[in-house]
Amino acid sequence: MNNTQLSIKAWKIIEKLAKSEIGSYVDTSLAPPDPFRGKGKIRLIILGQDPTVHDPEYRKKIKVALLLNQPGGLRTYLGKVCNALDIDLDENIYATNLLKNFFTVPPDKLRKKDPQFFRKAADHWIPLLGEEIEEFENVPVLPLGEPVLNCLTKGPERVLIRYFWDYEGPAQYGRNFGCIKPTDNVLSRVIFPFPHIPGLKHKFYRQQMDGYLAFMKEYVN
Repeated sequence: MNNTQLSIKAWKIIEKLAKSEIGSYVDTSLAPPDPFRGKGKIRLIILGQDPTVHDPEYRKKIKVALLLNQPGGLRTYLGKVCNALDIDLDENIYATNLLKNFFTVPPDKLRKKDPQFFRKAADHWIPLLGEEIEEFENVPVLPLGEPVLNCLTKGPERVLIRYFWDYEGPAQYGRNFGCIKPTDNVLSRVIFPFPHIPGLKHKFYRQQMDGYLAFMKEYVN
């Protein structure tokens, strides 16, 4: 699916979303950013939350998902992840957002009022996401953050990233890492639960990062 086809389908979803129960928070004035696509073989799909940043004026400048077309903290973070996996960000990554529309208020704030807000929006977008990544057969997915992760799992219970990174309690960190099997998620892909940049404030993720990336490396080919 090329960017034009994706954009046309995305606008149709935005129109429907604007008429839904969460429609008052949907910004229909801004076009959804294009996905970021490496120039070579795609070996990993990175899935962000949505393009809405706190500064309304800056939102107008976002043209590519996760701002991976320009220098910045997220590009640096994901570049280090790619290096550890022996892949190249500009060659082997396809990055897109689960929710492709902008919101008038960042969803993290809205989720505090309505814990189901993100799922309500994601239900509209997941079918298109499946179509979007269909060409990358069997390529694993790295979702950034728990809100994204919890829209991809099949069960209603909350899923915590840390338990896939073998969290056993305060200062009790093992090396029994895990991922979500294709049969246990809506994308039918191997999914590697991964913290967004704010998660790195926790010592646990910093200490477990190298081990988890070594575990991931076995699946990224």
